[in-house]
Amino acid sequence: MGTSTSSGGGKGGSPFDPEWLDPGAGGVGDAGPGDGAPDGEEVGSHDPAADGDADGDAAQEQGVAPDRRFMPARAKLGKYLSGGGREALRGAASSMINKGMGGAGRASSTMRGVAQGAGRLGAFLEAVRAGTDPQVIDWIQRVRGQNLSASDLALELIKEVMPDTGSVDDESLRNAAADALAQLYEQDPSVDIFHLNDQQITSVIGFTIANEVCNRMDLQLGQTYEKLRYSAVQIQQFRNDIKEWVHAEVQRIMDGLVVQRVDPLTLAQSVLQTALEVFAE
Repeated sequence: MGTSTSSGGGKGGSPFDPEWLDPGAGGVGDAGPGDGAPDGEEVGSHDPAADGDADGDAAQEQGVAPDRRFMPARAKLGKYLSGGGREALRGAASSMINKGMGGAGRASSTMRGVAQGAGRLGAFLEAVRAGTDPQVIDWIQRVRGQNLSASDLALELIKEVMPDTGSVDDESLRNAAADALAQLYEQDPSVDIFHLNDQQITSVIGFTIANEVCNRMDLQLGQTYEKLRYSAVQIQQFRNDIKEWVHAEVQRIMDGLVVQRVDPLTLAQSVLQTALEVFAE
C-alpha cells in the first residue's frame, strides 16, 4: 500500500498545507502530515470526543492545523486494530480527514495533485488507444520496439505521464499508479495496455485514487502499527483489509459517476472529492 513512511508531522499552529504547495501547481500532498505528537504518546489513550473541540475548530477555520491533529484518528485506528471492526476504521478515516486534514474540501485541495495525476493517466491511455497524437505515437513505437514485459511497460507508461520529480508525495502517486496497473492485469492477464476500453481506463483512475487514499492513511496513521508492536505479517493483513474497504468504497463511487461520461480529469477530480466526503462522514 505504498512506500511512504509514517510521519510525526508538523506542530500545531502551522498551516494545513506547506508553503511549497503552489496553489496553481497542484502538488500531490502535504509535506508535513501528522500531529506533532511526542514519541511517548500512548496510542488509544485520547478521548475521540475531543475531535470537535472549540479551539481546534477555530484554528481550522483560520487554515491553521490544530495541535495533535491526527492523535484521535490514531486512537480510533488502534481500536480497529484491537478488534473494533470497520466501524472503528470508518471513525479513524473520518477523524483523519475532518480534524487531521481540515475537512473534505481542504483535503481535496491538498490532494489535488492526486486527481490531476490519475486524470492525466486516464487521458494518456485514451490517447494511446486513439493513436492520433504524434507524440503519443512516438512513445508507442518506442516502447513497442523494446518488447517490454507487462510490468516494465507499466513503468514506462507512468514515467511518461508522471515524471520523477524527487518528491516523496509524487513518488507515492507513481507507486499508486503502478499498483493500479498491476491490479488491472490481475483482473485480466491478457489485457492490452495499448487498447484499453473505457471501463478499464476508468478502473485505472479509480484504483490509483484508492491506492493513494490508502497511502495517505499509512503516512498519517502508520505510527499506530509501530507503537502497538504488530508483526510484519499482522500489519500486512490489516493493510490488506483497509485496502479492500477503501477500494470497495471508491468503486461504489465510480459506479455512480462513470454514467456521466465526463473526461478523465473531471472524473478523477469528482471521484477524489466524493471519496473524501464519504470517508469524512
